[in-house]
Formats: sequence, structure tokens, C-alpha cells
Amino acid sequence: MNFARLKLRHLQCLAMVAQERNLVRAAKAMALTQPAVSKTIAELEDIVGRRLLVRRRRGVDLTPAGEVLVQHAVATLRGLREGLSLALDQPEVDQIQVAVGALPNMAAGLLPAAVASLTASEPALRVRVVSGTNAQLMTQLRQGEIDLVLGRLAQASAMVDLAFEQLYSEPLLLVARPAHPLAALRRPALDALADFPLVVPVHGTLIRDTTDAFLLARGTAPPRCVIEATDTSFVLGLLQRTDAIWFAPQGAVDAALARGELCRLAFDTASTEGPVGLTTRRASELGEGARRLMEAVHGVLRQSARPAASDRPKAPRRPRAH
Repeated sequence: MNFARLKLRHLQCLAMVAQERNLVRAAKAMALTQPAVSKTIAELEDIVGRRLLVRRRRGVDLTPAGEVLVQHAVATLRGLREGLSLALDQPEVDQIQVAVGALPNMAAGLLPAAVASLTASEPALRVRVVSGTNAQLMTQLRQGEIDLVLGRLAQASAMVDLAFEQLYSEPLLLVARPAHPLAALRRPALDALADFPLVVPVHGTLIRDTTDAFLLARGTAPPRCVIEATDTSFVLGLLQRTDAIWFAPQGAVDAALARGELCRLAFDTASTEGPVGLTTRRASELGEGARRLMEAVHGVLRQSARPAASDRPKAPRRPRAH
């Protein structure tokens, strides 16, 4: 047996013939001619020193030697593909990498701006963005699967061994499409929410608890139609097609409000304000990529000079009629 003559194409050809059990179909699958496939198999049989195929009227069968070699050939090809994939996932020698978890309020605005800023200064960069609920992302952060999380402060039970740096505060807003029946009302009654589908965060999230507490404190019954969702793209598509109302973090809808795709309904939701920031592992040192991304986040906030929600100018009060 002469291993020096063995090429990758020999194993690929044998694996395809074993799959198709037909030389013509194997040749078509590999974009080769049938004589080329036959020649490659003949070369492999000469290298191994055994017959590998038995030609039949309607195709081919594998000999015992062929069966054994196919099993190892398929495993070798699979292992090589996996190895190549893993190799491609590794950073270049001078490449900065970071894995960041993003809640909807960050994924829609601040994070893209920070990553854009970082790519401008770091051409050799690999960023992996992971979405999920606050609890899911905190678990991945604690296990070292991601480097940091951008979003609202998690529940105290989820912050064990984690550190939080507050960037600003923001409320939840009630938003809908501009043509919504409540959009033109200056002081809609909160009970009016019951007449429309209400999109809320999924159960078990901090902002869902905030949403429920807001409605409960005001004695408002939940509407009959409630849609639980965290995917911003889905909710935006839903609001464009229906009169649904979205209870959303301000950061998740700022861009859509600025573009005129959504409008804020005139409900006072100041009591839902909560801290937004960066969460990291307390006991481990941040990698270069995480540090650079955090610097980019701070840079974006300095440029935008975004005030806390409590510092934003309030709409002027309407004069009372005399």
C-alpha cells in the first residue's frame, strides 16, 4: 500500500459512489464524467491492493474491503470539514474578537453604533452578537460564552458574580403605528389599551415584571389579546399591519420613532424607568476586544450626549380653558 499516492479526491469519490451506488449518478453529483470516476476508483483499488467495488447491471456494490474503507473515509472527510470550520472560527494573529449579549433596547441602536465605530478603527475584528432574554444572557456571561451584556440591569438573583456599570436610565414606552386610533389623543385613558392587542416582553424578564406592575398599580385589566415577543423585527412588522400597541424599552424604538415608523402614545410611563448599562463577570479580566467595545460604547454616548430619561425636556402643559 502506497499512502504517498493517496489523495483527498480518492476518498471523496469512494464516499460518493458508496452513497449513490451508481457510477453515473456519482459522476453527476461530483460534476465529473463517468470514466473519470471509474479511473479514480481504479487508482484507489491499486493503492489499497483490494477490490473495492463489484459492478452490477444496475449499479455497484461495495466489497467487504470497500465497506470498511468507506466508513473510515466518511469519518475522515467529516473530521476534516469540522477541523476546517473550527480553524476558520479562530481569530487571526492580530485579530481582536469579542462576544456580546444584546437585549432589544441595545441591539436596535447603541450596539450597532458602537460596533460601527469599532470597525472604523479596528479593521482586524471579529464580533459575535448574541440575542436573548436577560436571564439567558446572564447565564451565558457567567459561563464564559460571551464577554459582556448590554441592556437593562438584571434581577438581583441573576447578578451573582457579575458587575453592572450604569450608562443611563430609560423608561418603557407605549408605541404604535402613526395611524393608530389613539395616536391623535392628547390624554388617552389607560383603559383604552384593552381595546387593542398589546405586545409585551416574555414572562420571566425584568421588563415584563415592570410592565405588569405598571398595569396592576393603575387597576388596568390586561387586554384579551396579548402577544409576548422580544424580537424587534417581528414586532415592528406586526405594528405596521395592525393596531397593536407595544410596551417597549425606549432604546428599542428610538430609531423607529425618529424615522416616523412608530409614534409614542401619550401615556405617562415615567414610573417604568430603569437603569441601562454594561454587565461583566466580576472575577475575570476583560479581554482586549471587550475593553475596546466598551470604550466604543462610551464614545457613542459621549457623542450623542444622551441625557437620562428624567433629564429629558417634558412636553409643555396645555393651558387650561377658562
